[in-house]
Amino acid sequence: MFYVTFGAVAGVLVVRQAAKAAAALSPGSVAGSLVASLSDFMADVREFMAEREDELRDALGLYDDPDEDELPPADPDATVHLPRVRRP
Repeated sequence: MFYVTFGAVAGVLVVRQAAKAAAALSPGSVAGSLVASLSDFMADVREFMAEREDELRDALGLYDDPDEDELPPADPDATVHLPRVRRP
């Protein structure tokens, strides 16, 4: 009687584990995990892009106060005028 009960319990456990493994490898489950992985990857890429953009903006001085470093007014005499070229 002990071995019959033991065999039945072992059989139930093996069938349940096999069902879980089959469900984990189903196309829907694999696609869902792939989508989750891609979503995590894209979130990491967006975060890195934002950090890099901040670094670039800081390096270019775009975060500085615009009133501090105003460009001097343009000198009209220093302007180079190019002749117009007509194309046939």
